[in-house]
Amino acid sequence: MIEYFDLNGRHVFVRVWTEYVPSPDPFSLVFIIDNTILLGTCWNNKLEGAEADVYRFFESLLTACYYFLQPEHPHVQDLTKYARKNAEEHGFELKDEIVVYQVSERSGIYYFCSTKDLARIYYHNELLEFTDCPEFKGKHKGVVELPLKEFIEDVLKISREYLEKYALVIEEIRLEHGEESDDYDFLQKFYREVEELYKKRFGSENHRKW
Repeated sequence: MIEYFDLNGRHVFVRVWTEYVPSPDPFSLVFIIDNTILLGTCWNNKLEGAEADVYRFFESLLTACYYFLQPEHPHVQDLTKYARKNAEEHGFELKDEIVVYQVSERSGIYYFCSTKDLARIYYHNELLEFTDCPEFKGKHKGVVELPLKEFIEDVLKISREYLEKYALVIEEIRLEHGEESDDYDFLQKFYREVEELYKKRFGSENHRKW
């Protein structure tokens, strides 16, 4: 069995370790955007994962893109008002974002935000507060910014690769430990829905150039 697998986009990097540790979130992963660790940490010059629900992690990434691609939807606007209030209570100084989507993890929290052209992710990574890697010290809380189109392309790319190559690996391990199946039919359908929204927004000629 593979020890871990990596998923790479232009900006986004995700590493998932396949060791099963009995807990509500039995796997661990690292989530990095442009050398900023949003989830997980660095210790002894090595990346270490944070406990995570892998299925829910990818569902959250796709949900962020789903909201970014239809900011005018009343449900998205309602969620944004609620999440913006929470973000400000957490000490984040948001700017001109039109979509704000909150994701809570065991070891931190982040807010996926978008303007017309940019994606901004405000984050507080509690695990990273204790890093002994000099390049990441003091970087446990902040914001990372990148072009909106490229963020969505990265999410689609790594999600497709996960669904095609690795979802079955994670699912088989979970089932071996007596867990119930996750609904990957739904996640595949949701992926295709986000993909269609991307093509409507940016044009099908851009599709899968990434």
